[in-house]
Amino acid sequence: MTDTPASGTMKDARLIETEILLPKPKRFVREALVMPDGYECDWYYVDTPPSVMVVPVTASRQLVLVRQYRHNLKSHQLEFPAGTMHETEEPEAAARRELEEETGYTLAADARMRPLGSYYSLPSETNKYTHVFLASPVTAAGPARGDTEIEKYFDMSVVLMPVEQALSGIGTTISSMETVGALMAARSALR
Repeated sequence: MTDTPASGTMKDARLIETEILLPKPKRFVREALVMPDGYECDWYYVDTPPSVMVVPVTASRQLVLVRQYRHNLKSHQLEFPAGTMHETEEPEAAARRELEEETGYTLAADARMRPLGSYYSLPSETNKYTHVFLASPVTAAGPARGDTEIEKYFDMSVVLMPVEQALSGIGTTISSMETVGALMAARSALR
């Protein structure tokens, strides 16, 4: 026996109400929907501004990662530098800013940011859209300073890791899917 799908899909749902449950630091939204067959449901998601993630590589093929405490996981994670874009900021400018804020590294004078694509993160839970860049080579320019809002509480530190070690650490030392995805997007350029 096969279930036949109801006529119409969520794409055809009628929006009855939008409620902002929490406006910041991350905006949590509830939308009341009526499906084409009359079924009513609430849909919850996190509404975020566009963001960037940088895969920084030194001239000696070391990846520059950020080790930071993620409260919801109750553990430290190794991730590439990343963050939200300011309202009028271009993706590459945001990537350069995040790289320097979170690691203290900057793009070498003769280098350029290479776009690796833009991706949705966990599309069932959020509309987060991330522009990913490869920055190579990068050089240490000073200490990481973090942002002025919440990063001071993240217990952040910079970790240098050989490319091959990072690739072999997927699923063990590197378990953030955004970082895994960015590493996979950069893999052919890193070879």
